[in-house]
Amino acid sequence: MTRATKTPNVHTAARRENIRKLVVALQLGEMMRGDIAELLGMSPSGVRKYVKDLGAKIKIVRYVDPAPRTRGEPVFRLTIDDDQVEAYISSLASDPEPACTQPRSRLALALRDPRRHFHILADDTHYAIRVSRALPARDPLVAHLFGPAPTAAGAHA
Repeated sequence: MTRATKTPNVHTAARRENIRKLVVALQLGEMMRGDIAELLGMSPSGVRKYVKDLGAKIKIVRYVDPAPRTRGEPVFRLTIDDDQVEAYISSLASDPEPACTQPRSRLALALRDPRRHFHILADDTHYAIRVSRALPARDPLVAHLFGPAPTAAGAHA
């Protein structure tokens, strides 16, 4: 299965708000990764996604070198002017909300089928559940010993 590369902007409302806060804060001045993480309330490694989303709108102006032989922490600055910032923020607000994603796994689809019943034991061992596309049927040996499975109409009679 391949992933579509030309998909619309699917940022959630919280992510859009974080991007807006980051752009407004960067308008006021330069910020280091730790400052951005503190502003957005996340770890410094989580900032990478936001930096990637902003792309060419920001750039690294210098590195703050805390120790010898290390690159240091980058300092970011906006590369766009105030008019472009306003246009970008308004484009974030006008993007459509992402479509509700349907469960894609076969297990999730099978769990929604009212004809199927699952009993999964609470165990500390991982067990992969594989869902067959075939309709549930009686085991051939059981059918040989006890006859065919009762029909839905015959079960209630």
